[in-house]
Amino acid sequence: MNLVSALILFNILILIYQLLIEIFTALCRLTGISYEKAKFQVVSLLTGTGFTTSESESMILTKKRRKLAQSIMLFSYIFNISIVSVFVNVFMSTSGTTIQEIKLGFLLTIWNIALIVFLRKFKILKKLVDYLSVKISDFRRKRKDNYVMIYDTFGNKVIAEIEIRNLKKSMKGKTIEEIELKKKYNIQLLVIKRKEEIISEIKPDAKLEENDVVVVFGKMKDIKQVFVRMLEKQEKVAI
Repeated sequence: MNLVSALILFNILILIYQLLIEIFTALCRLTGISYEKAKFQVVSLLTGTGFTTSESESMILTKKRRKLAQSIMLFSYIFNISIVSVFVNVFMSTSGTTIQEIKLGFLLTIWNIALIVFLRKFKILKKLVDYLSVKISDFRRKRKDNYVMIYDTFGNKVIAEIEIRNLKKSMKGKTIEEIELKKKYNIQLLVIKRKEEIISEIKPDAKLEENDVVVVFGKMKDIKQVFVRMLEKQEKVAI
């Protein structure tokens, strides 16, 4: 492999690396993690550094996220070996190269850096992946499953937003006090968003409705037990 071919391959791998970051970030966001945290965790996993902070707890809260993290780590091993291999090839190809090949290789590298800066500045990759994420989210919404997005983690508890697309039968027509969110499940209801209305002062006699968006604080397993529709099906089977 000559110098120009090695540099072309190296630059292509770097661009693919950037694309993988955005793709895996989008996949993490679909599990309910914010963009900033998702990207930090993805970069940490792909580079094998920094995945020891308290923020990493959000990546092991659910089975889907754990599987996704394992997939990212697998890509990381394969991709990092490929980049190192090509990088070594670049240096091994420098002997016996002409001045023109060196100039061409230098121009290719500059072009690649400029392209990466351009993509980051105008967030083209992010916009493309965001578009695909919206399409996937719209597909998921049609399934009528309650969607949970985690805002932040505090020890073993989280602040989460839930889009209630399908209210459990056991919760329909009941007040917050009757559901016993705080007493039975230790879940604190912080905010109810109902169309354009935001209810922050929640009274005990308030009732939840389908299409409400609620912000809650509690353990993830308790939040899923109360709000996620899939668990209601499991309860029926158990009965």
